[in-house]
Amino acid sequence: MLNNDAKFAYLAFVFTLGFAASSTLVADDGRMAERAAQFEREIRPVFVGQCLKCHGATKQEGGLRLDTRDGLMKGGDSGPALVPGKPEESLLLDALNHNGLEMPPTSKLPPKTILHFERWIAGGAVWPDSVASLRESEGNITDADRAWWAFVPLNKAAPPVDARDSWSQNEIDRFVWKALADKQMQPAPRADKTTLIRRLYLDVIGLPPSPSVIDAFVKDNSPTAFEQVVDQLLNDPRYGEHWARFWLDLVRYSESDGWNQDAYRPHLWRYRDYIVNAFNSDLSYQQFVMDQLAGDSTAESNPQGLIAAGFMRLGVYEYNQRDARGQWNDIMNEMADVAGDVFLGMSVACARCHQHKFDPIPQKDYFKLRAFFEPVCYRDDLVAATAEEKKQYQEQLAVWEKATEPIQRQIAELLEPYEKKKWKSTVDKFPLDIQACFHMPSHERTSWQEQMAYLVSRQYMDEGGGPLKGMKKEDTEKHDALLKELEAFADLKPKPLPAAMTVVEFPGLISPTYNPDDPKRQSIAPGFLEVLSEGHGLPSLDELSSTANSASEPAATPASRRAALARWITDARNPLTTRVIVNRIWQQHFGQGLVATSNDFGHLGDTPTHPELLDWLTATFIDGGWQFKQLHKRILMSATWQQSARHPEASRYQGLDPSERLLWRSRVRRLSAEQIRDAMLAASGELAPEVGGPSVTEDKPRRSLYLKSFRNQNDTFLHGFDVANGLQSVAVRDSTTTPTQSLLLLNGKYAMGRSEKLAQRLLAEHAEPEPTLRNAFRWTWGTEPSPSEFDQARQYVGLHPGEDGQYIDPKKFSDFCHVLFNSNQFLYLE
Repeated sequence: MLNNDAKFAYLAFVFTLGFAASSTLVADDGRMAERAAQFEREIRPVFVGQCLKCHGATKQEGGLRLDTRDGLMKGGDSGPALVPGKPEESLLLDALNHNGLEMPPTSKLPPKTILHFERWIAGGAVWPDSVASLRESEGNITDADRAWWAFVPLNKAAPPVDARDSWSQNEIDRFVWKALADKQMQPAPRADKTTLIRRLYLDVIGLPPSPSVIDAFVKDNSPTAFEQVVDQLLNDPRYGEHWARFWLDLVRYSESDGWNQDAYRPHLWRYRDYIVNAFNSDLSYQQFVMDQLAGDSTAESNPQGLIAAGFMRLGVYEYNQRDARGQWNDIMNEMADVAGDVFLGMSVACARCHQHKFDPIPQKDYFKLRAFFEPVCYRDDLVAATAEEKKQYQEQLAVWEKATEPIQRQIAELLEPYEKKKWKSTVDKFPLDIQACFHMPSHERTSWQEQMAYLVSRQYMDEGGGPLKGMKKEDTEKHDALLKELEAFADLKPKPLPAAMTVVEFPGLISPTYNPDDPKRQSIAPGFLEVLSEGHGLPSLDELSSTANSASEPAATPASRRAALARWITDARNPLTTRVIVNRIWQQHFGQGLVATSNDFGHLGDTPTHPELLDWLTATFIDGGWQFKQLHKRILMSATWQQSARHPEASRYQGLDPSERLLWRSRVRRLSAEQIRDAMLAASGELAPEVGGPSVTEDKPRRSLYLKSFRNQNDTFLHGFDVANGLQSVAVRDSTTTPTQSLLLLNGKYAMGRSEKLAQRLLAEHAEPEPTLRNAFRWTWGTEPSPSEFDQARQYVGLHPGEDGQYIDPKKFSDFCHVLFNSNQFLYLE
């Protein structure tokens, strides 16, 4: 006989094995990806830096071109330079070793570099499909650059029509069908209704359906049953909670400063709530971008704009950094980097120190983008309130201040010497030129000087515990007594208005933007990517600076550079912005975007698997007012999304399309970290329904979105399952399988605690053992168990005779619920 622990392990193994055997997981294409990465990391830089001046597009010594794979294969006067898989027969390697031929002619490359080439050739000399040719001249925009697929205007081609197609349910399917038919492939059948409803709930609101919801959907045979549930879920407040998470990953949201102290940011949760509300209200993506890049410019009419502009405050901050100049430079660079990643899907950061090696982004373009952020000033003293709310607050505050004036005066007199001492101590720690910025009258400062003064003043409270830390004992006691006297007037003091961690545009002289590598220190004005300056009809900066897109937006004067940038980014003629966001939405629904590299639409990224579909969806998104919910519904109602993960010809098709890029079946995906945690809470009945508000600690049963997040804290349950860390823009989370995850699920207090609560809930709800067991499966797996699975469950828990019939041992039933939480049926989504 097996003991209880052995039965537990055996049952978990059986359930996991059963799932693994019944659905083939997506094939790993890692080897080719690594070889492509090897080319970019080790091979391309050498060709560009050492070879193309003599063997590029404009000059070919010895008849040899090294900027394309075909050129290498063809070779020059001495014959083919490259024989893939055979380093010993490749003249290129002989030349690098200076064996007869000599490349470069001036000096031999380091042995390590030559070894890289030998390994590259031996591995088949992989040359990524996205790299047609290497760039010989960096920084000059050519017609070929402008012809890159991501930079050309949208082409809304009509969805293809095929008389053989009886599968398609909407236009999306017609594009997918055509791609499959061209390869003589067929899509998978539609998923069964039980699978479909679980997938839909987890995809749209991030939580599993209850057994009653599943039953109602399975029994509803009306032709509009699925559409009705789609509409219901898109209007559910939990939709915004779930979909906000992918955006927060992108903008590297975390509620702490990072670095060693990693101080908590107590008001930043309001930015998270803004994102949730934006998704729930179906705010247009144009306004969504405008709010985050320049919401402070509309704060008078829309106080939430100040909260949304908290996007500009999401970077790391070092509380005791005396190099204020260097810290602010890093902050500004990160603003430009993230704007390029998030809104344009371009790795503009690669052009910060030199011309972009792979994409047509000159170094000057980087600093033109950064110049839009030059006037940004951090503010921690503003409130997100209307003029009327502020007026009422000030009126009530005046009443409180008048009543407490004698006490306030005594407190001020008591603290004055300590504050002066702390200010001097703080300011004296900075370099003299930074101190000068702080002491300068604010109306005389430039934007850079204002930024330096802010970084100095912030350390007054952040560093060293503030002015009260060094108070004498008797003064501390007196201060505490005065504060107690103030408490008697608490009923007169108005409730604080919502504090905003935000930014504003500096109203005075804006400091120039420089390229630090430019010896002439020439000022660089704000400007847009040069590669998009022709052929799109996009407005110029001057045009954007004199007009607004709507009456609700301010004119893009020099005092609102970011508003001008936001208008350019969200212009319907900008081919990058909308392609990028539509691809991101597709990625969330399917597990992979039509462009797999959703933060990189450049030459290092992948090309679209279905370019016509991407453009059609993008153009339709624009025509529909840039609304997300229309796009969601169009995707969810497609036969493509509703496919089963099981295909009768899966083995053969994996040979034809190992990465499943042609969408011939649904991808099997593991639930996200938040979904795993929240689904356990939902099953156990503990999940609190509150929406929004300050974040809580991990032990509270709220949705994971509302947990406090720290950049330097990586030992939580969520971190074990690849939650984003807030240190960089994350477009695609890692999906690892580690021993730590198994330990968290098998031995971790969180999983065991939810198992006990689930068992207690079900035992209280059902008097009979069989319904109790069945509902354990249904709350965790979302489906009925098979006969064999149910038999194993009965054997495991054992049924004991009692006065009123059989009953289940609570401890064994808790262990059984724990098994279900550890199974692939719970952790994965078909």
